[in-house]
Amino acid sequence: MKSPLLVLLAAALLAGCASTAFTPTEVNPIGMPYEGLNENSYGPRSTTLFRWCDPQDDLSNSQNLSPEARAKITKFASDVGIGVGTTLGKPLQGMTKIDTTLVSLGLADKIRAPSDSNHPLVAVLSHADDSIVFWHSAKYVRLRDVGEAAQAYCAKRQRAPLYRGSATRCPALERGLAGQTILNTYAISAYACTGR
Repeated sequence: MKSPLLVLLAAALLAGCASTAFTPTEVNPIGMPYEGLNENSYGPRSTTLFRWCDPQDDLSNSQNLSPEARAKITKFASDVGIGVGTTLGKPLQGMTKIDTTLVSLGLADKIRAPSDSNHPLVAVLSHADDSIVFWHSAKYVRLRDVGEAAQAYCAKRQRAPLYRGSATRCPALERGLAGQTILNTYAISAYACTGR
């Protein structure tokens, strides 16, 4: 028979582990899928067409819904997925990777998706006072998420973000940390910081 004190101690230890903040590992671009890329690496950007490699990732593409309903469903599904993934992924966050430039610019808190990959899900390719360009795995880090990071970046410069478009590329199939097959959509999304 187990001692009640031992059971309480084990429960307290597990609760402490589950609530401890894990810090992602900061990495530079060397050896990452975005190493050496710039805002034109994936070809012409578009502000209206976003091409998904896996059609199932385009949650807003149901033909039976109005554009407004599609947008609401996309946002809801994305928020639920991020919330569940963040909660379940908390113990794994110490094994995840984050871009050093994203951290140095103070934008790490704008991206909330835990990674199931051996590389960051989003990185800053370039930045200047009047612009910022992101590389991101659009399956996990949606355009809305990098848009929020661009908004925070531009706001620090007393400017507003202007979306300059995205270009996408379909990489080879990947294996997640748990071994499952993942078909990603890699995107380069560019923003200008304009006067208000």
